[in-house]
Amino acid sequence: MSYASLEKTFHRLAQLEHAQAMLGWDQAVMMPPGGNAARGKAMAELSVMGSEILQDPALADAFAAASNETNLTEWQRANLREMTVQWKQALAIPKELVEAQAIASNECEHAWRTLRPANNWADFEPLLQTVFDLARESAQALNAALATERGYANDYDALIDLYDPGSSMARIDPVFDELKATLPALLQNILERQNSRPAPKLPIGPFPIEKQDALARELMGKLGFDFNAGRLDQTAHPFSGGVPEDARITTRYDVNNVIEGLMGVIHETGHARYEMGRPKDWLSQPVGRAMGMGVHESQSLFFEMQLGRSRPFIEALAPLLRKHLGNDPAFDADNLHALYTQVKPGLIRVNADEVTYPMHVILRYELERDITLGRAQVSDIPERWNEAMETYLGLDTRGNYKDGPMQDIHWPSGAVGYFPSYTLGAMNAAQLYQSMIKQIPGAADGVGDWALQPIFNWLSENVWSQGRFMGYDDLLQSATGETLNSSYFLGHLKARYMV
Repeated sequence: MSYASLEKTFHRLAQLEHAQAMLGWDQAVMMPPGGNAARGKAMAELSVMGSEILQDPALADAFAAASNETNLTEWQRANLREMTVQWKQALAIPKELVEAQAIASNECEHAWRTLRPANNWADFEPLLQTVFDLARESAQALNAALATERGYANDYDALIDLYDPGSSMARIDPVFDELKATLPALLQNILERQNSRPAPKLPIGPFPIEKQDALARELMGKLGFDFNAGRLDQTAHPFSGGVPEDARITTRYDVNNVIEGLMGVIHETGHARYEMGRPKDWLSQPVGRAMGMGVHESQSLFFEMQLGRSRPFIEALAPLLRKHLGNDPAFDADNLHALYTQVKPGLIRVNADEVTYPMHVILRYELERDITLGRAQVSDIPERWNEAMETYLGLDTRGNYKDGPMQDIHWPSGAVGYFPSYTLGAMNAAQLYQSMIKQIPGAADGVGDWALQPIFNWLSENVWSQGRFMGYDDLLQSATGETLNSSYFLGHLKARYMV
């Protein structure tokens, strides 16, 4: 039976991906710097092995035969669809290019960890140039092979599709244009309203890392994180990784800024809960994967923004802060709410508020899009970055590379095409949240008592357990009754920040 043989093949691929995930986590969290070159070769070899499995000529016959099998269940048919997409994408990219990308991104990311603190753009640029060159080569190969089948209009669409299946420039550009037209005036109105009130008090540190970590772990427990199947660690850039049965999340703590580390934990816990909640019977198959990074980011932002910065959540959080960190007056719930909903243009994307965050994403989207399409070069990034930051947020980044174009891990690690997912995720999160509170009256009222299980059950039923059984539009339609509608996100911003 050809379908059954394909399931075995993709099960093997899932085990290789499991190993890569753990090697990547160890590289970011535990590995000594001297091990990077050897680790890079090992991870590149795993990538090549995966490509070789998918590029086996015998798979063509297996897919042809499986497509004619009539006794497949609905989930098996959906799995065959997702297998086919993954197979054809792998066929489009030569294994030599896969290996070159793995090695280049490993080298660039490892160098970034020391070059960024040193503000050393000069040495970083040629490494990043190689990463982008290879990403463009991969995009060209994908577009040449799959443009008609996948609906690509250009090379950059092919990269977007890797991270957010179903998205494209044609879908993203109008949405981002709407935000660029709407958010500047909304931001000014919010700032005027905010500036008419007393500024919130900042917690006075230092707050020992071990106490912040204990707080984070108790909070993760209340958010449903299973420590028997996952762990929390510290690294240079917060991330969620591992596998559903062994989820690994990280954050970074600052002894003088308890807000940053805690919100990072809430965000990454949202990612991990999605992974842990994927359909158990399909974890080693493509249909059991998360439905793209736009949906993945919707889960982290549902936790961080829709829940984590809501008034009931903050009222429940305040006693935990006092329990672990002391009776600082800044831990009063009213003050915390003002802090967690403070809007202020800043340089760092991961610390940005909900209102200014989309402009950070749009900046990166426009840059990586233009480099991929040959409209710009990597050497143009610092100047264009500064121009965009001045235009969008009124900030100057000249000469400040570490807080400008070197701040994110995504480009050095080869994730070109990922950034649009963040703002699409914020929109998805707002739409999902509004649908959830309509379907479960009173769910939001239970947040202040940590009565979160009805919310988690709804997310599990409508998002987590669905994997890729449905496409993105169908998933959102099933959960909310409509496809992506940006009015929910803009309405959320006005309701939270214009009161």
